[in-house]
Amino acid sequence: MRGGGFAADASCRREEMAFCRLPTQLALTPEAEGGQEAPCPDAAGEEEEGIFCQDSVKVLRLTLQNDLPGERRDQVKQKPVGRAFAMVANRSSNGHSLASECIKSSDGHEEIIKVYLKARAEDKVKHEQNVSQLKSEVRYIQEARSSMKKLREDISSKLESRQGAKTNLQCAKVMFEKQNGICKPSGYCHRNSLEDQEEDYSGEDTEKIRETAKRLFTKLQEAEKRHQSDKTAFEMTTSQYQKEIEQTSAALKKAEDGMREKEVKLEEVQRLMSGMEKEHQSLLLKMKEGEAELEKLRSLQNDQLAEQDRSAKLEKEVATLREKIHHLDDMLKSQQRKVRQMIEQLQNSKTVIHAKDVIIQELKERVAYLEAENLEMHDRIEHLIERQTNPGSHSTRARSKSESVSSKRVAKPLGPKPLPLIRVLET
Repeated sequence: MRGGGFAADASCRREEMAFCRLPTQLALTPEAEGGQEAPCPDAAGEEEEGIFCQDSVKVLRLTLQNDLPGERRDQVKQKPVGRAFAMVANRSSNGHSLASECIKSSDGHEEIIKVYLKARAEDKVKHEQNVSQLKSEVRYIQEARSSMKKLREDISSKLESRQGAKTNLQCAKVMFEKQNGICKPSGYCHRNSLEDQEEDYSGEDTEKIRETAKRLFTKLQEAEKRHQSDKTAFEMTTSQYQKEIEQTSAALKKAEDGMREKEVKLEEVQRLMSGMEKEHQSLLLKMKEGEAELEKLRSLQNDQLAEQDRSAKLEKEVATLREKIHHLDDMLKSQQRKVRQMIEQLQNSKTVIHAKDVIIQELKERVAYLEAENLEMHDRIEHLIERQTNPGSHSTRARSKSESVSSKRVAKPLGPKPLPLIRVLET
């Protein structure tokens, strides 16, 4: 029953959460103070790799720039090179989700767009409905406990009235013996049973005592029947909870298997991405070598045909290399999106597993509590039977036993720890 509430809460958190796994070649630096941008110390030359911290948000930047001269840059067909940013933001204290935000960088050649995911209101409504359902269950359990308490009080009052009738019968017998001149010790009254006392008396008093005993015995049988019905009801609820535990355990096992498969797929995708990154770096080096050689040929200003042909070939190679680099950039971005989706699915599976663990723990605690209640009622019935057979000898021991059983309580664990908020920024 409580699984829906935890699933709704987990979905609310998943709507606000996203995670971006960055390549292994990029380095992280701590946040800069005062909201200033702190570049990564590994950034050098025309290829810039850096992390910036702005408004308590970590930003990782990978920039590719083109440094060709002005007259040749217009001749080469270029694709715009964007900047990808991964931001992990702390959740705000008031709990409101942040909107999109556009920030101008320091060099003025690009814009940083922050995108935050918002939680859906429908999941919150479902969560509130599940909470109200849990409150109704708690009220039902409290009503059951109050009814059991009233039953125990009725049984104790009936036993006290029966004990008073027995003491009155014993006192009447002692007075009758004193009037007839027969003196017996006081301990003799306690050793005689109810049947011996009824045989000594005759007339209306004996009939009244018998009727009272029969009435009390019928009431005791009714109380035992009610206790038996309550016991069967508790056993049915216990079996139902055990079935729910088995079902949740099976679902948990399936979720764990799915999570393992996703982890294997994620490792394979990461391996492919690392190979693509290496190829990307090698192509960048080749492009830089070709551009350097082209600049040398331009500086010599040789009008020979062979050198012109060589420069034309180098320009063609540079153009093809640029197209390959742009194609690899597109493939890399698509692979990064796939990795983000798989990581988000993995986080969702972990959240569902955590919620099911909490449900299993609560069901176990509820079963333990019901078993303690059943044991307490069983001990009280045994105590009543012992007091019916031996009214004076076991009273102190049974009372201490019942008090020790009734003093047991089931400690409830603390609530689940809140998961960190993870957000994704992409440009």
